[in-house]
Amino acid sequence: MENFTVYNETVDELPIIIDLPHSGTFVPETIKSKMVPGRILPNVDWFLPELYDFLPQNGFTTLQNNLHRYIADPNRDLSMTDVNGDYRYEIVYSQTTFGKPIYQNKLTEEEIEQRITQFYQPYHAKLQELIDHKLEKFDKIYLFDLHSFAEYPHEDVKTQDVVLGNRFDTTSSTAFRKFLTEQLNQKGYTVSNNHPFSGGYITPHYGANKRVKSMQIELAYHMYIENRYFGEEELTGVDVGTFTTAKNSLQSFFMEILNYILTK
Repeated sequence: MENFTVYNETVDELPIIIDLPHSGTFVPETIKSKMVPGRILPNVDWFLPELYDFLPQNGFTTLQNNLHRYIADPNRDLSMTDVNGDYRYEIVYSQTTFGKPIYQNKLTEEEIEQRITQFYQPYHAKLQELIDHKLEKFDKIYLFDLHSFAEYPHEDVKTQDVVLGNRFDTTSSTAFRKFLTEQLNQKGYTVSNNHPFSGGYITPHYGANKRVKSMQIELAYHMYIENRYFGEEELTGVDVGTFTTAKNSLQSFFMEILNYILTK
């Protein structure tokens, strides 16, 4: 399997790029053989390629990661290379998001650097290439970094249905964030702005270019997978009714976004 998939790579009718950095589940056998046998790899942006398949179908340039985020997380800063046991600060995870060790033996610095070279850097090189191509035609473009998240019963944190992150209006405008919030509210979603997710590495890194308006969109699992709490698990399916309702709402949402961008 290819590390990532690009849809509509050379299509330049729309000033929009969609990015799915945590949607992959594939683990190469050479890496899997070094993992703790039977280790559960949870907390993926499950089924987002299927949920958002209308985006590439409608001509949106889309970059989809096929690899599991634990292998080398594209949404982390390159400085996060030390294996310190805290997955929040590692590009190459040494533990799962539930604190379980992933590998039978600690990865060496050489192995980590190889992961960065083989998996992390090509993803960002492709994303930069897509951005550069768009900027040849448009004065400004929009980058949407799409994610999902779970609410866990052991966490004393209440989140909304959707979290919009633009680093407190530094990577895109306040007006644009408010427009997205309003559109989501009209479709029945509760929205939190920049809390608890204000944008990982991708949103501020590419949004530092003032011609690139970037926005991270986090969708709660219960809004599109199944209306329940989630635990330490690998998901294999969705509630069809919940999933279909979400897909229809999100398709309408992105059509509203497109109209907004093209008329501004």
